[in-house]
Amino acid sequence: MASILIVDPSKSNRLYLRLTLEKQGYQVFEAGDGLEALESYEHHRPNLVITEIKLPVLSGADLVQRIKLLAKETFAPVFVVTNAFKPDSIQRILSVGADDFLQKPYPEELLLAKIASLLRNVNFYDDLKQSKEMVSSLHMSLALEHKSAERIFEKFVHGPRQEVPGLEAHVSPASIFNGDVFLSTITPAGNVITLLGDFTGHGLPAAIGAIPVAEVFYSMVKKGRTLKEIIFVINDKLKTILPAHIFFSCVAVKVFPKRRSVSLFNAGMQPVVMLNEASGEYALFESSSVPLGVLDSFELDVDFTKVDVTGSEHFICYTDGIVEAMDDGKEMFGVPRLVESLQTSHYDIGRLVDAAQDFCHGCVFNDDVSIIKLSLADILMQPNQMIASAVLERIPPPSDWSLNYVFSAANLRCNPHPIESIVDAIIGMQPITPYKEDIFIILSELYNNALEHGILQLDSCIKQQSNGFLAFAEAKQKALETLSEGRLMVDIQHEALSDSKGRLRILVSHDGPGRAQDVTTQTSSEIFSGRGITIVRFLCSDFQFDDGGARVEAVYEWERRDGGR
Repeated sequence: MASILIVDPSKSNRLYLRLTLEKQGYQVFEAGDGLEALESYEHHRPNLVITEIKLPVLSGADLVQRIKLLAKETFAPVFVVTNAFKPDSIQRILSVGADDFLQKPYPEELLLAKIASLLRNVNFYDDLKQSKEMVSSLHMSLALEHKSAERIFEKFVHGPRQEVPGLEAHVSPASIFNGDVFLSTITPAGNVITLLGDFTGHGLPAAIGAIPVAEVFYSMVKKGRTLKEIIFVINDKLKTILPAHIFFSCVAVKVFPKRRSVSLFNAGMQPVVMLNEASGEYALFESSSVPLGVLDSFELDVDFTKVDVTGSEHFICYTDGIVEAMDDGKEMFGVPRLVESLQTSHYDIGRLVDAAQDFCHGCVFNDDVSIIKLSLADILMQPNQMIASAVLERIPPPSDWSLNYVFSAANLRCNPHPIESIVDAIIGMQPITPYKEDIFIILSELYNNALEHGILQLDSCIKQQSNGFLAFAEAKQKALETLSEGRLMVDIQHEALSDSKGRLRILVSHDGPGRAQDVTTQTSSEIFSGRGITIVRFLCSDFQFDDGGARVEAVYEWERRDGGR
């Protein structure tokens, strides 16, 4: 039962209250003056104090103040039961903290009702305090867990990001965890890759997928995998782990400084903007694929847009948070305003963000806002330095070796994409990871040229039709399914030229009825389909077709640029 301290200079008044309260089951303590009451309160800590206003030694108002100070965060109700009739006295003791008062004489029922009410408030306050402490403890625990998760997120997603010349970024999350993903690095071959993506929603649920995306991206780039391979693996992983309502829109841009070209892939993102500083013109590259994590990889159309560049171009990639910023009339900022702002601000993405905020009158963006700008002048002027900065592993001295592959019709049907395995075998024999991308491109073009035109006898003119690439892919799949004869051979020889130089000789031949056509003999209407062979010629020191196109040989030379470290 609750305990009550009675403070009254009148012994008879104290006796009356004691008998009344003990009859109700309360534990009662007594004090005849303010100082004795204070000492009793400190010793017994009663649930309720009933006091007179006029007290010897320490006044009732002073007693109330001292009790409230001792109680600190605990609710210690003080009930004033008094003979005083002066409003000033009552007003003062209430102003310093007394919780209720009752003038004598009073009905006993009213006294007991007020006491019961104040004690209920004590219980309520105690319950509230306990709940507050539980919530505070839970909040501290969650904050600690959140901080730990934030550190892990930062380490996985942002930690491996490399500084890339000519790359600027603005990242403004709508919450601590960011549903936007921004990754950038320099490949072992010295090419620049940036990936900007946007998971459905924002905050922690949207950020969950960022860790596997970053892990796949950086680990595969380090191994020299192609961007297409990386996209397929990211798609497979997200398709496996993400719930159906979360997917990953993204845009990937790859800059080839030596070739002075850019490849980009847009999967469900806002159009990529290319601004030409020299001409003042711009181009938009719309999405060409569904977001990642929606379809299985064999259904995914990973079609890269290739752009030849001069160095005066700026590529702008951004998430929809900025273009969907609205003014008071619910009108969006939009892509046209974004382009206009970039042109008038000399491609300053900071001023672009300011323009969007001015448009919506200083609003806080409702969604994550990420913008990246790739200025090609800074990238194209130092391709060799980027290769040197990208080579982080020791390349051993070259040696002599060879690899030979023979693919029968059955092999070609069951394994239509063996190039990855062949390139891995080459890197296993001679760890020249910085040149892996070049080797992959050379082998892919020669192998596909022999298969598609030599064995399957497909016509490249199909690609020039509407939806030509899709029609060509369907024709290739159909021809493979019915293929019953034919062989394709890949012979690879590596020769050491010095302690730091090597020569890779790649010979691809076939015994099919068709003949691969040398791109140098193609008409202007056919050049589009032979663009891959043109790139191979650029990469190789020697390249030639023999035996009417049934045999093609490419020679690729490499050199260590890390000084053998």
